[in-house]
Amino acid sequence: MNKFKIFLILLFVLTAGTVFAVEIETVGEAVIVKDDKASAKAMALSRAKWTAVETVSPAKIKIDTIINNAELADEAVKTELSATIKSYSIIEETVKDNKYIIKIKADVIPEKVENLLDGLSSDTSICVMIAGSMPGSDSLLFDQAFSSAVINQLEEKGFNVNLIDYSQITTGNFNAAFNNTTYKNVDNLIKNAVCRNILLGKLSIIDMGNNVGYGTVSFKLVSGELNWKLIEKQNNKIKILNSGFFSARSQGATLNNAAVNIYKSMANNTAVKLVSQVSEKVLGDNYKSIRIVLTGANTSIDDLSELKNDLQNIPFVLQVKEQDDSSLIVDYPDKAYYLAVFLERENRYKVTKLSDNELIIRK
Repeated sequence: MNKFKIFLILLFVLTAGTVFAVEIETVGEAVIVKDDKASAKAMALSRAKWTAVETVSPAKIKIDTIINNAELADEAVKTELSATIKSYSIIEETVKDNKYIIKIKADVIPEKVENLLDGLSSDTSICVMIAGSMPGSDSLLFDQAFSSAVINQLEEKGFNVNLIDYSQITTGNFNAAFNNTTYKNVDNLIKNAVCRNILLGKLSIIDMGNNVGYGTVSFKLVSGELNWKLIEKQNNKIKILNSGFFSARSQGATLNNAAVNIYKSMANNTAVKLVSQVSEKVLGDNYKSIRIVLTGANTSIDDLSELKNDLQNIPFVLQVKEQDDSSLIVDYPDKAYYLAVFLERENRYKVTKLSDNELIIRK
């Protein structure tokens, strides 16, 4: 073996496992509020780091507002950027026109950016089969309010929802695929439909008896229990990506009316949570959604509009959409806890209930 070949082998051994990075210089700035230079510096640094990643990635998140809790903002930035920025150094910082300006040199890892690109360009085809039923009926009910809400929200997230001929789905095939999720059972269920991802759900309606109201009025109580699975079908193999359970209660003048109300209630309250978990798993954190409900006896439409504006001024919030007269859907790629902290600053709102995909707040 000649010396040149030995040199190449040694070079390969030394560089194997080495993470290569691209050196980028960027600038970030932030307005100094109430002479708080420390917070402005932290915010300017966060903006500079994110700009470095945006230079080589399709990142959609931008920090366009000034926030008081700069430490929290920087922590959120570190959470999002840790996979793509290997290291950075501050090469210049100045204060001009009441702004803190920082210039950094950052080492951004292209390989991590490629992974991000691969994730964004993945196959987003999906088939939705959420089977429900009405009390006293054994037939599968796919065309109902909850399924429609899920499909609409998936399409808004960028999924290519392929239509299924529900009339061809038998109870036996559906139960076989849901209870024993094998490639053969799933393939028998979807027939010739093209879908990389499959959302299977079973929504059971349970009679909870009567709820005696005022006087002689009595209402039927029902419980809706949804079990779901997100499945990936590829190369003759099946993989369960995620699964979960949701429940809700409702009532109506009759058992049938109560069941219809369950579908409507879950369309408003549960669909966003389900779609958020599906989107986050398939598309990534940027497509996570959080439902925010504004409560209070004197809450008005103006209050909801004000909340919408406040949310749009919070870092990392990508989109805010009205769901109904008292709730909004927010695309937010970080933890719901962070969003709660921002809403509670300056005592403008009080968070009364917190979960991964929902915040209940009041003024």
